Amino acid sequence: MRRIFTSDVFKIFLYLAGVLILGATLAPVLHNLGKGLAETTADKQTAAPVKWLAEAAGRAPFPRYFDRAILISGLVLIFPLLSALRLGRNKDKFRDTPWSLRLPESRFNSDLGQPLRRNPHGWLQLVCGFVMACGLLMLSGWLMVQAGFFTWKDAPASTHGEVNNFVEKIQWAKAVKKSLPIAAVVSIIEEILFRGVLLGIFLRAMRPGPAIAMLSFLFAFVHFLEPPAGVTITDPDALNAGFVMLGQIFTRFADPLSLLSRFMVLAAVGVVLANARYRTASLWLPIGLHAGWILGVGIFKAAVWPVKAPSDLVRWIVGDTLIEGLLPLSIVIFTGFLVQLLTRRDPDEEENL
Repeated sequence: MRRIFTSDVFKIFLYLAGVLILGATLAPVLHNLGKGLAETTADKQTAAPVKWLAEAAGRAPFPRYFDRAILISGLVLIFPLLSALRLGRNKDKFRDTPWSLRLPESRFNSDLGQPLRRNPHGWLQLVCGFVMACGLLMLSGWLMVQAGFFTWKDAPASTHGEVNNFVEKIQWAKAVKKSLPIAAVVSIIEEILFRGVLLGIFLRAMRPGPAIAMLSFLFAFVHFLEPPAGVTITDPDALNAGFVMLGQIFTRFADPLSLLSRFMVLAAVGVVLANARYRTASLWLPIGLHAGWILGVGIFKAAVWPVKAPSDLVRWIVGDTLIEGLLPLSIVIFTGFLVQLLTRRDPDEEENL
């Protein structure tokens, strides 16, 4: 039991709990500071950066402050987490970390876990993963439009005749220009963190199968922690406002439709990305897959309107985006199957899964 509470995996989950508690505590404080700044500078001449910050703070709703409080908490608590993990302090175990690439083979005394390795086919895997993920996702989106689940924004009606009351021109170039930088930055940062650092730590503590499953659950959980659409806090200035918001977020876990239509898709994405990292011992393929999915979701969201589902059964199949529902889940699983086919592993390593 003592070993469990001193393990790196337990420390990571403890870090996550600490981030949520500290973020919920800071959220109303940031909200009061932001609104106060907006009020005090409303009718005064101030420097341009301060004016911009004050205007943004005045417009921002409480959920935005909650998100920023969680981000600040994560950055603050990452330092004690890294100290507690003691990455690389034991030279005999340094190969367990993703940073082992910096040391020559002669310095390795053990081979626990799976370090990241140089990948001579990295760029090819990145491009293939990007094209495969984005292409399959956009193809599935096109099929959903033909099936009447979505309608093009510039179409007068869906394929089933539902009238489009918000006809507007689709700006494809603008959608790509907006989504591509986000896809590049987010995929690189999240893959380094989740599949680079965290999966390396999880693989030190358990076999690859459980490590991939647990990290994928953590990945889905973190991405599921966003305020529900249209949520409001009656008293955002109250000291417990952040915990009220946190409670509303956690109510989504009690909704079977929300769990299946979004959480399971996110978990499946985590499994595919982690398996791609494990099978290639590098981050090139998962970065390509991740970026392709983000770009596909962003472009499709900018080009279509969701059609109101006629029944709850349809909502189980397809949600309001390409990351909700059984159909998008099947696309992610099929992509994972292709990753399995296109990557090679040593037969002895396959038995360790």
